[in-house]
Amino acid sequence: MEHCDKLFSSRILALLDVINDNELGLWELTDTISLDEKAGKIMGLDEAKRLTLKELLKLVHEGDRKELENALTRVMEVPGTIGNIECRIMDKKNKQYNWIRLMGKSYLNQGKPVVLGTSQLVEGKALEFLNARINDITRELSRKDELYQCMFEVTETLLNADDSIFEEYFQSCLEIIGRTVGLARVYIYKNHMVDGTSCCTETHEWTEAVEATLGEEFTMDMPLNSWPGLEEVLDEGKNYNKLVKDTPGEIQAMIPRGIGAVLYAPIFLKDFLWGFVGYERIEERAFDTDEDSILGSVSLLLANSLIRYDLNKNLYLAVDKINTTTIKAEVLEKFAYTDALTGLYNRRHFMELSQNVLEKSKRFNTPCYTMILDLDFFKKVNDTYGHLAGDEVLKNAAIVMKNTLRSYDLLARYGGEEFVVLVSETTKADVLHLAERLRESIAATPCVHNCIKIVCTASIGLAASFPDCTMESLIDKADKGLYKAKESGRNQIILYED
Repeated sequence: MEHCDKLFSSRILALLDVINDNELGLWELTDTISLDEKAGKIMGLDEAKRLTLKELLKLVHEGDRKELENALTRVMEVPGTIGNIECRIMDKKNKQYNWIRLMGKSYLNQGKPVVLGTSQLVEGKALEFLNARINDITRELSRKDELYQCMFEVTETLLNADDSIFEEYFQSCLEIIGRTVGLARVYIYKNHMVDGTSCCTETHEWTEAVEATLGEEFTMDMPLNSWPGLEEVLDEGKNYNKLVKDTPGEIQAMIPRGIGAVLYAPIFLKDFLWGFVGYERIEERAFDTDEDSILGSVSLLLANSLIRYDLNKNLYLAVDKINTTTIKAEVLEKFAYTDALTGLYNRRHFMELSQNVLEKSKRFNTPCYTMILDLDFFKKVNDTYGHLAGDEVLKNAAIVMKNTLRSYDLLARYGGEEFVVLVSETTKADVLHLAERLRESIAATPCVHNCIKIVCTASIGLAASFPDCTMESLIDKADKGLYKAKESGRNQIILYED
């Protein structure tokens, strides 16, 4: 028996030597965990120690904590179970995590579960962890680079978008953002007031793999209080970043099916909440810090370009309105002094302009002459060919007279088929020659209406100015000359002289 005890003791010592040679530490788990000196050093402690399970778990990396706790619980619950797990434990001295392999087996000691085990530093695991972390950082940097590249591309596109192609370029920016970030929807809501209530309307949208909502009834003039909690967050200048399942039911009702996460970024015009940009993704994964930050900056780019475009558009409308008003004023002014049918001066404006000519003629003692011209048998034209044809004859006669007279001679439609001309700076012979040219030109230039040539002649009464005459008295004398021309057979010129 004594031999057996010695043999057992020697085997235990040999086992301990093997454990020591292989840099293994021993630990025991009952109500607490007891670590020998080697295990204590492996686990980053200076000496052998007794810890509670809670104290041990505090040293374990949070990513491995739950897995280790579950593994120890399983081994304790079923005697004879073998456990083997690798986890990261904090080395307080070097202030870093080391990968430790824990192995143990459970048994009953006087009816109580006990776990005996070893701990070992995993040499290559730290490097593997470091490489994994480097890969994670590389992916994060690559992702950041993609997001910044997206922002630069959007900036460049908006800078090249003049107002004539703005809508097309703006829509392409929404697509660039959506595809780069991996989104299902990007859209703009603009705020406005409806009957004193703060509302918003969807103005632009890009979608991929989900239904569009632009133009739907519920996206127009929608009160902001129908988005519970949204306005309060945006008013603080913060992004609304949530999983769809965590948003109120009212907001979920306005999001297409299949969306997992949303980000709403506010747009401010000075201190006024102008609207917001919405970003949606299918995965049930909240937008990370980089996405939240960069998409907030992209929202400002989109907002600035939209606000600039709206201001320019309103400016163009205002200028167009001013121009239209100016044109209308010019048209009204033109109607005030011209005859609508022929485009010649009307009688009232002729009388205003002729006063200056007559005064100048008296001042320099040079005669001026007035002609009254009447189209012969004009009533017969109306009766035979209709009033539209009569209008064309009048317009044709007006054109002929304008082309025959000098640029500074005054010509006006006096009324009906009568025209009046005031000729200055000329002689009696010259004015008679000019009147003859007028008569011949009218007779030689028929009006063509509905493929029918309508020949028309004119009778002309002519009178010269005299001392103390007025424009009315001068026209009256010319009218008497016209009367004589008609009595004498028409299509002729009579110079009335007292």
